[in-house]
Amino acid sequence: MDKDQRSRFVAGVTLIGIGLLLFWLVRVEDLGQSLLFFVIGSLFLGAYLYSKNYGLLIPGCLLIGLGSATLLRRMDGLDNPWQVGLGAGFVAIWLIALIYEKQSHWWPLIPGGILLVTAFSIGDDLMEFLFTGGWPLVLVIIGLIIVLGSFSKRGPGKDAA
Repeated sequence: MDKDQRSRFVAGVTLIGIGLLLFWLVRVEDLGQSLLFFVIGSLFLGAYLYSKNYGLLIPGCLLIGLGSATLLRRMDGLDNPWQVGLGAGFVAIWLIALIYEKQSHWWPLIPGGILLVTAFSIGDDLMEFLFTGGWPLVLVIIGLIIVLGSFSKRGPGKDAA
């Protein structure tokens, strides 16, 4: 990863972090109960990033997903926070492996997709959720786009040839 890609990657990850922090600060008063899940999950995730051992990525993402679920359960308008947290954890396994290793196994998308689709009464509930406080997730999506774009061979303003 060259300097330009690294700076775009860091900018994207920063936007993701700020978006998630704002999202949780807007919706949740107490972050203490989730801290254990986040700390242990982050240790697993850090060990994965250091060693590229796929077996460490799985518990890392699932524990961070459970930590997110403990925060999400306090939010109004979300009936199944555990499904959302675990579903997001499974999807994160696929996404992080794809970004970090440039390839990924498809299996995490099956439980992740099922959990996420069944967690929402697709349509009205999801839109209501986004408009009543889920808007900081737009920062997360923009950050993900920037992070994924940082791995492309072409950067902004570079020719395809």
